[in-house]
Amino acid sequence: MKYFTGFLAFYCLMTFVSSLNAAGPTYVKDAISASTTWTKENSPYILQNDIVVSKGAILTIAPGAEIRFVAPTGGSVGAGPNLVIQGGIKAVGSSIDPIQFNPAVSGSLWGAIYFYSADSANCLLQACLIKGGRIVCNASSPVITQSAIFGAKSGIEVALNSQPQITGNRITANGIGIILLADTASPIVSGNEIYNNNYGFYLKDFGTPNISGNKIYSNLKYNIVNYSSKSLASPNNDFRMVDAQQIMKTIYDGAYSPNLGRVNFMPFLGMQAAQTAMPSLAAAPAGQTQEQPKIQEEDLWSYGRPFDAMKISNVEAQKKKPSNAVKILAVGATAVVTVVLLFL
Repeated sequence: MKYFTGFLAFYCLMTFVSSLNAAGPTYVKDAISASTTWTKENSPYILQNDIVVSKGAILTIAPGAEIRFVAPTGGSVGAGPNLVIQGGIKAVGSSIDPIQFNPAVSGSLWGAIYFYSADSANCLLQACLIKGGRIVCNASSPVITQSAIFGAKSGIEVALNSQPQITGNRITANGIGIILLADTASPIVSGNEIYNNNYGFYLKDFGTPNISGNKIYSNLKYNIVNYSSKSLASPNNDFRMVDAQQIMKTIYDGAYSPNLGRVNFMPFLGMQAAQTAMPSLAAAPAGQTQEQPKIQEEDLWSYGRPFDAMKISNVEAQKKKPSNAVKILAVGATAVVTVVLLFL
């Protein structure tokens, strides 16, 4: 233990000393029209306006690099700036050196990593910490994996003609974890931990999504809201419950409103052999109906304003297993270095 503590102290000291010699910050103001690499040494990269990665260009972001977004003064919350990907982006961090996308001012929100008719074959976010901003997929199908997406109004939004692969992420402390918006939104959502959001999923409309093998639990209002008339099969997820009736109470769908489709969540992890059919809603007392959830602006904040974006670990879960997150804080002058182990 003494050796490990000494190693951490040495690591933090060396990281702080090296930060004094860093070339950054780097201010980015113009569109990226040719393939470019952002490095850890030139971090942080400061974005004060929308930055477009143009068609034909690929933005490569090296492990350990940090991108900061300066929210506009007097603008609507979360309006920008955005990193708009029309070409490609390859942001591949590592378990000990993640890539960070942060607000320039703690507690503020920025816009989005916005994939718009992007070169999907060259769009990869891996081992990233994405704090205070959304990921939006519009006519784009990036791979989003092994990352933490937290502290924003929504985590990932999937719109028209998009089939992103969303795998192995932690999506937490958002207003809504994942939103499907269009009848051609067909993501693969697998192996994620989606918890402690106001809502885990919000399904306005969807195509043929594959939502299976996730941990969806402890979302503050509902794990899933289906506002579509379509039904959805989402088998083999873990709701941290073994009773189908209890799970149904965390899902708002056609069981509560006849105009909506059902979310067929069976089979689910921990399901008992006797539970073979989708449960039905028990009849409400005379004169009473199930209130339809109304998603309003304040519902898009899980921890108030400003959000506490670092509430990204589930206390109960951490009691049961070793933590996957290692936070090393070194404070020297005004520098704070955080190392987070992301791989799940």
